[in-house]
Amino acid sequence: MNTDDSSRDIGSWLSQKYFGDTQFVKAIRIVSWIVTAIFLVALIWTIYQAAVNGNPAPVWAWFAVVVLLAAAIGLATVVVVYKGVTDQTGPFDLRPSTRIAGELKSTTTRVEANGATSLRAEIHMAQGILQLAGGAVDALEADFTYDDADWKQPEVTYIVSAHDVDKSAQGNLVLNQRATHRPAMRQGRAEWDIRLNQDLPTDLYVKFGAGKADLQLSGLTLTRLNIESGVGELTVDLSGEWKHSLQATVKAGIGDTVLRLPDNVGVRVQSTVSLGSVQPHGLTWDGQAYTNSLYGRAPVALEIIVTGGVGKLSLEQ
Repeated sequence: MNTDDSSRDIGSWLSQKYFGDTQFVKAIRIVSWIVTAIFLVALIWTIYQAAVNGNPAPVWAWFAVVVLLAAAIGLATVVVVYKGVTDQTGPFDLRPSTRIAGELKSTTTRVEANGATSLRAEIHMAQGILQLAGGAVDALEADFTYDDADWKQPEVTYIVSAHDVDKSAQGNLVLNQRATHRPAMRQGRAEWDIRLNQDLPTDLYVKFGAGKADLQLSGLTLTRLNIESGVGELTVDLSGEWKHSLQATVKAGIGDTVLRLPDNVGVRVQSTVSLGSVQPHGLTWDGQAYTNSLYGRAPVALEIIVTGGVGKLSLEQ
């Protein structure tokens, strides 16, 4: 085992041993508040004494004032951006555009599985409306609508690679949105309606920039799920019947995120929301994550990690 692997193992052990303990985390939080309060009192007292005695404040005091001002400005900026995105006002109106500056084009794409027994799908969309679901007979069936003044026809690549050990074949599918890079204050209309084959075991990776994404994943045979969202609305529907467990990662951005979860399997959602709120809707906080009543008892479980996020996270069953 190399040094990097050892460091990761030690870090994972420390995280599970100490930072998974709610009492330990609470104690660290209290100590940090006390230290911060002492520091602020010392800073105010030092500046007061310097002003009363007519002496210049020490260098560390000026440095501390600059750091505090920078932190205050940064927090205020985050609050302003969040409120602007939530209210969809001014430059923060990031709702999907309906503007058409050129010609509105529509194309349909179908990709055959070509013998693939599993699928790895990567979807990269910078801006617009993304709808994704199962139901495709082939590996992919998709309808693209876009304003050709701002967007080129989406790039779709598909390669089947064979595994030497078990002779299985994986289809590698990549969808990329291509821009014309025309100077514009607001990009034109772009809408993707994507259907994937629901019978192929699928590793799904979605990277979405700005707009609205509605991912209806309940009909897919997911073996891995990784979602990264930028700004806007994100809905991830994982409801329905599950025959196997799944570990998923969702990196939320700025805006509201909705996770629709099944009620007939175990569910555990570990969430770290930077600024906003979590609405568990019946899930219970166990000190580390939100779980339903079947978690730990049902043979099938969904383990979801939600990181980042400035906005509301809604967990619906």
